[in-house]
Amino acid sequence: MDGPGGLVFLLLGTLMSLVESITPDLSASECLALGLNRDNLMCSSCDTLKEFNLEVLEPNCRHCCTVDDVNAVPSKYPRAQLEVQAFVKSDRPAAFPNLTIKYVRGADPVIKLMDEDGDVMETLAIDKWNTDSVEEFLNTYLLPPSDSSDRKFNEV
Repeated sequence: MDGPGGLVFLLLGTLMSLVESITPDLSASECLALGLNRDNLMCSSCDTLKEFNLEVLEPNCRHCCTVDDVNAVPSKYPRAQLEVQAFVKSDRPAAFPNLTIKYVRGADPVIKLMDEDGDVMETLAIDKWNTDSVEEFLNTYLLPPSDSSDRKFNEV
């Protein structure tokens, strides 16, 4: 990097790094235009891009992700409601007495996580999830029913 040209490239590179580091997060629509869903993208996922030779996506990923702590204990909820279009033909829902299933025509499937009073705390789109993923999620985020609870599996 001899001469003024090398110095210009060095200054330009430093300036670009500085601008990139202070650039605010992208909006949800900007992230979606990049093919990234801000609502579902965790920053720990950005760490794995290098494993697949996709490090070129990392800067945008970092601007669209939600900071997560992979060692954190997940929040657990006393109740959940699964909203689906089709009838569930399985005995798996019976394993979750504090889960209700609501059939909603024309809507994408979602899981609503609720507090003790039935107030919705979180809503998650699950249209790409398979049955095993839903079951694993419920095992992770749904509190086991209390012994005093006589609630049985409900269809709404």
